[in-house]
Amino acid sequence: MRNKYIKDKTLGSCVKKSTDSYFWKSLMNIKDLFMEFGSFKINDGSQTRFWVDTWLGNKLLKDKFPSLFNIVRRKYDSVAQVLSSIPLNISFRRNLVGANLSAWNRIVASIHDLNLTEDEFIWGLSASRIFTVKFIYAALINNGVRVP
Repeated sequence: MRNKYIKDKTLGSCVKKSTDSYFWKSLMNIKDLFMEFGSFKINDGSQTRFWVDTWLGNKLLKDKFPSLFNIVRRKYDSVAQVLSSIPLNISFRRNLVGANLSAWNRIVASIHDLNLTEDEFIWGLSASRIFTVKFIYAALINNGVRVP
C-alpha cells in the first residue's frame, strides 16, 4: 500500500482520488477520524506534519497555537523539514511579537532536545496501543467518544 498510494508522502497528507481502489477510498474516508485516535512518536520526523499531526503532547499544534498557525507560510511541512536547520526552517507572514512570540518560544523550548530517527504512529484507543477494528468501530458508533 505504501508503494502504491503513499509513496513519498506522509499518511496524513494522502487524499482520495477518483482512480483509487474502493478499498483505499474507504480508508481515506475514515483517515482523519483514525488519526484523531493516535499520535506520532517522532523519530526522523519525515512522516509527521509539524502543525497538523499529533506529536507534541496530545493536541495538534495548529489547535494549541491557532494564531501562529494562521500566519505560518507552510502549514503542512513535516517535523523533519522544520527541524532541518538552526534557526528552525519555518517562516511566518508577519513578525512575531507579544503573545505570538511567547507561543513560538514555548514550541521551540519543547522541541529543543528532540533527536530524530524514524517516526511511529501510536494507536490511542486501546491500552495495548495496537489497532483493532473493535475499538475503531466503537469510536465510530459513539461519534468519536472513547469507550473503555
